[in-house]
Amino acid sequence: MFRGRRRSRVGALEEAPPENPKAAAEPERVLLRGIFEIRRESCDVALGERALRWRRIQPELPAGGTRHDLLSKEESLELEDIFSVKLKRRCWAKHPGRDTLLGITLFICLKEQRNKLKDSTLDLINFSEDHCDIWFRQFKKILDGFTSRPKALKILLNPQSHRKESVHVYYEKVEPLLKLAGIETDVTITEYEGHALSLLDECELRGFDGVVCVGGDGSASEAARALLLRAQKNAGVEMDCIPTLVGAELPLGFIPAGKA
Repeated sequence: MFRGRRRSRVGALEEAPPENPKAAAEPERVLLRGIFEIRRESCDVALGERALRWRRIQPELPAGGTRHDLLSKEESLELEDIFSVKLKRRCWAKHPGRDTLLGITLFICLKEQRNKLKDSTLDLINFSEDHCDIWFRQFKKILDGFTSRPKALKILLNPQSHRKESVHVYYEKVEPLLKLAGIETDVTITEYEGHALSLLDECELRGFDGVVCVGGDGSASEAARALLLRAQKNAGVEMDCIPTLVGAELPLGFIPAGKA
């Protein structure tokens, strides 16, 4: 997450008690360091193993000035909050197929409130192809190293949920972000009450890293029940007397698009 003020796209580092004293005592290894323009200001940027840090480059000291007068605050972004990276280019309408490199765009998911996330971007501007290519490859390597992130998801979409808003929510807001993150999806539209139960009982789920339900609380409840029933069935658990439930084989995600 950005360190600093809440809701701020970029926050200044603040002194706080370290959660892990041992980790705090070990300096973070810098993987790359270079100059980029961030928010129209030249910055000294360092890419570490856990965070991206930058500090605005100050002009030369004026006569009689002190170094303290010109110190700028260091700002940072945790790498785990980045879900995609792209080379930023400008396309020319008069010259199709020709474009100009502007830099790198980081696509970020920020936690606004306890249960709310907001997508945002951070542009690192530099016109050098070689410079940006090195940084782009390093960002891609880091993102590929987050093995807990899903690569493929099974989507259950209830088109009747709350005036059919679920279709708009998924295709206009959710699907573009999943594509941007490089996540493959397989969408099945439920057609009647209880459809998710039969679908998740019969469909092949190998190759998926999770199931995502788009709809209301009824759709979510149905999908959760289906995954649990499937887990008991696959484990050979007798349904008449279940001392302990077997956990579902896949995690369930929920995108609210209902009345609740």
